[in-house]
Amino acid sequence: MITLKDIAQKANVAVSTVSYALNNDPRIPNETKQRVMTAAQELGYTGKSGRKHNHGYQRQLALCLHSISGIIYPEIVSTLKSVLNVSNCELVIYVGENITRLKWLDGLFVLNSNVSTDDIKELINRRIPVVMMDRDDDVDGAVNVTLDNYKGGYDVTTSIINRGAKSFAFVGGPNSSVESKNRYEGFCQALADNHLQSKNTIVLQSDFTFEGGVSVSRFLLEKSVLPDAIVCANDETAMGIHNELNRKGLDGKVLLAGFDGLKPPTDFPYVTAKAERKHWGAIAAYSMLQMYDHVMTEKKIKIPVEIVEYY
Repeated sequence: MITLKDIAQKANVAVSTVSYALNNDPRIPNETKQRVMTAAQELGYTGKSGRKHNHGYQRQLALCLHSISGIIYPEIVSTLKSVLNVSNCELVIYVGENITRLKWLDGLFVLNSNVSTDDIKELINRRIPVVMMDRDDDVDGAVNVTLDNYKGGYDVTTSIINRGAKSFAFVGGPNSSVESKNRYEGFCQALADNHLQSKNTIVLQSDFTFEGGVSVSRFLLEKSVLPDAIVCANDETAMGIHNELNRKGLDGKVLLAGFDGLKPPTDFPYVTAKAERKHWGAIAAYSMLQMYDHVMTEKKIKIPVEIVEYY
């Protein structure tokens, strides 16, 4: 049985090049494709790849996530798929951070802060287009399509201040999260612009989960005096904090704020920053398609957020 390795040896190319050439990958020069095709024909290779679509080469793209449990993901995924599918692209979900192990890849969306920028650069060196949805790093060959996290953090905090809060706690995400960092910077600037001292502000970290919010609230409840407001870098953490406050009979005693646009399951004072996630996904998808068509696109695109207040 003739294998891809046999063809690679005869054509004097890498096995991966053979695979791409047999699938008519547009990144492979025509001269190389012809050499591979000739070698395959001379060897009598009859294997067929599943990557060939009825309408030509089907690109395979991946969306790299930290997990699939986040509330923000379903709308992003569905929009990416709907835009990409009509352009003969297939989207798969990759949960993990070791993106360099992905071999069959024609494009990558990164929404996982644990992925290193060096690994992103390695993929770009392999001529794989990358759209970064979780960071503002300047990386040649990549496009940033990110939420306006700084402004969201600023506006949420301003709204809480306008409700009368004078003392604060901020609950951010993991150290690796650029989104959390930017939201915290917006939070600090809002305090400064309103002449509120931030040195006495309690700053804690969590993992963006409901359970993480529960743990944070248990720590805060050990203090003799609670802050007027707790501003969280995401809604799931805020909901975990509210769960514990409510259990202790303190519902409504502390103002809560988050980020992501989640409507609380019960009525209580709450402020959140909401982005249109379908818009975010569509902009990311079309940015990727423009990269394939070699059309100039903005290197950095900010998706606007709006403040939603619940009473």
